[in-house]
Order: sequence, then structure tokens, then C-alpha cells
Amino acid sequence: MIEVSVLVLATLASAGYFCATVAKRLSPMLRAKERNLAFDRLGLRLWTVFAEVVLQTRVIRERPLAGVLHALVMWGFFAFAWVSFEHFAVGLTGFEPPAAGHSWYSAFAGGWAVAVLAGIVGLSFRRFVLRPQALGDRVSLTSALVATLIAVLMVTYLADWRLVQAGSAAWRANWWAHTAALLGMLWLIPNSKHLHLLLGPVAIFFRGETTSSMRALRDDDDDDFGMLSFSDLSRKDVLDVNSCVECGRCTDNCPANLIGGSLDPKHIVLQLQRGLLAGGEVIAAGGDAVANGEAWISEEDLYQCLTCGACEQACPVGIEHVGLKILDLRRGLVSEGRTANDKLSDMFTTMERSPHNAWGASQQVRRKLLESASLPIHKAQTEWLLWLGCGCNYDPHGQQVVTAMQRILDTAGVSWGVLASETCCGEPARRAGNEYLYMELSERLISEFRSKGVRKLVTCDPHCARMFDVDYRQSEDFKDLGIEVVHHTELLADLVGALPLERTTAKVTLHDPCYLARGRGVVDEPREVLSAVGAEISEMRHHGARTFCCGAGGAQLYIADDSVELPGGRVNYKRFDEARQTGADTIAVACPYCPIMLKDAAGQAGADDVRVLDVAELVAEALPAAAPRVESSSAPAS
Repeated sequence: MIEVSVLVLATLASAGYFCATVAKRLSPMLRAKERNLAFDRLGLRLWTVFAEVVLQTRVIRERPLAGVLHALVMWGFFAFAWVSFEHFAVGLTGFEPPAAGHSWYSAFAGGWAVAVLAGIVGLSFRRFVLRPQALGDRVSLTSALVATLIAVLMVTYLADWRLVQAGSAAWRANWWAHTAALLGMLWLIPNSKHLHLLLGPVAIFFRGETTSSMRALRDDDDDDFGMLSFSDLSRKDVLDVNSCVECGRCTDNCPANLIGGSLDPKHIVLQLQRGLLAGGEVIAAGGDAVANGEAWISEEDLYQCLTCGACEQACPVGIEHVGLKILDLRRGLVSEGRTANDKLSDMFTTMERSPHNAWGASQQVRRKLLESASLPIHKAQTEWLLWLGCGCNYDPHGQQVVTAMQRILDTAGVSWGVLASETCCGEPARRAGNEYLYMELSERLISEFRSKGVRKLVTCDPHCARMFDVDYRQSEDFKDLGIEVVHHTELLADLVGALPLERTTAKVTLHDPCYLARGRGVVDEPREVLSAVGAEISEMRHHGARTFCCGAGGAQLYIADDSVELPGGRVNYKRFDEARQTGADTIAVACPYCPIMLKDAAGQAGADDVRVLDVAELVAEALPAAAPRVESSSAPAS
């Protein structure tokens, strides 16, 4: 039968084109030097795929109305899987309508057809009439065609179900129209953003639990200096850039973009995709080189990133923008000496000189703190090393947090001490792209930890906690030490139950540090501590894993150009405004950089009466003046 032959040939041609095009787009994965696709935590990964793909939780959470419309279309296609199978079976068996007539499942699918039509009409109205800025100025022809084909599929199914007589000429024409729409999807999807239907679940499966980290440079490759060319993209990178749905959620949540900066996380991913498909070579360079077509992503955009991870938190298809792409591109630029940022060069120069910290502060500042507070020095038998970090060593408020921790740990009977001298862990250097400087500093510290017999480390700085618990563990020398690393709010959550606390009457709002909430996945412990002291917690609009950055991350505390005023103001001003809207009299923080930024914003707003205190300071305030020492000598880590 001619029609059956036509159907078989058309199906084979469409399926062949689909497979060949997808294989071509993913072929760089086979050549990728970095094969960073992890299969650990298999159960959690599978559950995440189920929740975010089948249940559409992340899509709905970020944009409830658009998310529900998208979910209707997605769920409708799940319902239509069997319908499509039956549809092709009819054609391949000689175009004989099913003898059983309409089944309960056909009615079930008919209901979903109506739901899918409602969803696709709503999404089309949003995309082509309302045209939100996040979707971009360009009208997508492929999106219009895919929406049209989806509508044709639903209408032809409903016509087959209720309107046309089975076996009639109208029924046959309707069958072919439905078939043409199905096969047409196979030609459109691999050349459009709709490829996310296939790749998105895979990218979600391989996404990390927290904000993506920079990869370790390959030991077996002397030419690995970070991401320089498209041949340096890892397997996950190739998967990510081909999975982008172009929804703009990453850009909508990017603090740097929200204040009017040129950084656009969606644009970063799409430029990587375009350059990869075009066979590009150099990825990033100065703005002039990008304008001349010599590169695809500008240095200026990359160095606006706060590394807060908001883009990754919002992405519905598991794309990891920060560590795997933006920071690795920074590292490539620095390694080749192709950065033109004077403040960046100044920071590196400051860190390269003794005493090796981005503040350029003398070790004498730290020594005075140790002497005035009589801080104990860590010995081999000491259980906990309290790592101060640059923020708590050199910032006056950070030093107050140290003395608060001192009082808490002593009252709790914890065995603890600090190093007699500290150098920077290298966090600002690595986040800004100077891998060589980071390696030099980290090797020095690893040797120090080994010589001092450090077994457990607690720090008030989530940036340092992330460095030690993630970046440092890329070193076999550090992994061999087996050091347990916790943030101080994690340790405090274990200690407060045994402390003799007097309940406070303060109304508190908690500013979750990005590197704690998203970079470490810690959101409950600080709130448990605040509840233990009796604080009335009033949450900001952006809290927990959806927190809003203070503006200091990604080395911005040191390299941001404060002379440049953007139309949206400053990130710390926006965050402080959000805190004030809660009516709280105290902003609780858990990072030494956040109070610097929030106090600056408070001063600009004339709101110096709003207290900005670390969680540890609030606990220390709740301790009675003559608090008895708890008998237990230690406490378990979270």
C-alpha cells in the first residue's frame, strides 16, 4: 500500500534526521577532555529528575502562572505517549480504525488535549503578545512553529475523537495532518531550544546539589590553563549549552543584571552555544574583540558576576553557569594575561605580597586581636580549629564575631584554638581567576594543617568553608588529611541546646549568605540558632536557597568599581531595602562580608539604628554575664 510506504519512509527520514542532528550537536562531548558527569547519589539524582521534570516543581516555583501552563503542556505529552503509539500503529497496519471504538483512555486523552491547548495558547500569548523582557527581543520562529504544531496535534486528536467518521476521507486527511505535525516536531526540535525536552532531564540528573564549583585543572595536561577555547568545554558544559530553554529565569534572578549591569547569564550560555555550533575558537576576550567577532563573551561581563549562584538556583534545566563556565573563563583569561581590569591586577599584586591577603592588612592587626582577646592557640590535641579568615582577622566587626564565638565555645566547653598566624585561603584569587596564586597559598596552608594536626575546622566565613570543603578537596594532599569542615552556624545549632541562654525580644530578619545557603546548602541551622535565643524571625522576600546577594561575592568586595553608578543602584542597597521592609530591628548575618555591605547600605539609607549582627553575636548576647561552663568537652558537628 502506497500510504504505508510513504509513512515508513517519512518516519525513517524524520527519525534519522533527528538522531543525526542531535548526535552532531552533542559530538563535542566525545572530544571533551573533562568528563565531569557524576553518578554519585543516584537515588537523589533520580528523585530530582522526577520532581523537576515530571512534577515540574522548579518551573512552577519560579513563575507560577507560566509554570502551570508549561506543566499542562508537559503533562499532556506524557498522557499522549500511548495515543501516539496507537496512531502510528493504525497507519502501519493498513489504516484500519480500532475496532473497539472510543475507550476510556481516549476520553482521558481528550481532556488533556483541551488542557494542552489552553496551556499552549497561554504560553503563546505570553511569548508573542506580552513578550516579557527575559525572553528576549527577537521573535522566535521555531517557537511559533512548535506552538502551531502542538495546537495541530491537539485539534486533530479532538477531531478524530468526536468530529470525523472513522474510515472516512475526512478521517484519513485528519490522520495525515496529525502525522505531519508529529514528524514535523522531529525536524524542528533538534534545531531549536526545544531540544531541552530531550537534554534537560539529563542535565538536571548531572547537576550538583549546590552552586557549581570550579573544576580541578588536569594533572596530565600541562596545557590546561582554564577555559580558553571551545575545545575546553567539558561534557557537562556541552550538555548545558544545548539544553538551554532560553526562558531567562537565570537573568531575572541575577543581581548584577537587576541593577543594570551588562552581565546576562542567559546570553553567556547562548553565546557558548552559538560559538560551539559555529566552530568558534577563542571564547572570551575584551569587549572590542567580541565586537570584532574575535571572541564570543566579553571580559567585562564575566567580571560583573557575584558568583552567588542565583542563576543556577533558578534554572529549570540544570545549567551550571558559575563555577563550570564563568569562573573557568575568568581563569582562562588570567592565565593568558588577557585581563584589562586594573583593580583585578591590584588585588593580585596585594595578595602576592606578604602578608598575602586581599585586604593588604598587616599581620600585626591579627596579632593584636589574638593578644587582646587571649585567643587559645591550636595544638595537636585540640579538637576544633577556629579558622578566622581575612574578614574576621582584619575587619573590626569580624573581630567582634570572633570574640562572640570565643565566649560561646568556652561556655560550651569545646576544645578549640586558632592558628598563631594565618594567610588567606586563596578564595578571592581563585574566584577572580588566578589559579597559580591560589595553588601557592593552598599548598602552604595544607602543609600548615598537616603540621598542626588539624582534624576539625569551623569558620564564620562561608566563603572559606566552601573553599576548604570543596575547592581544597580537589587536592589529594588535603583529602588525605580527612579534615571535617563546618560553618559556625552548623556547630552553633548543635551547641545552643546545652547553653544557658536568656531569650531575646529582638525582631530579626536573617540574611542568608549566598555561599552558605546555595554554596553549602545550609538554611535551617541559622534559623534553629535564632529560634533557640527566642528571636522573632521575619523573613525577607528572598530567603533560604532563594536569597539575594549582598554584593561582595566573586571578589567584588575588592575589584568592584564604586565610581560606576548603574541605573538600578547597588546590589547591597536593594538587599537592605528588602530587609527594612520586614520591619525587623536586627539583620542577622552569617558571613563577615555581608555586614560590611549591609552597614554601608544602612548608612546610605540613614538607617543606622538597624542593627546588623552575626548569628554568633546574638547567641553571645543571650548568654548571662556569668554563664557557667558546660561540662561536656566537645559537641558533634552537623
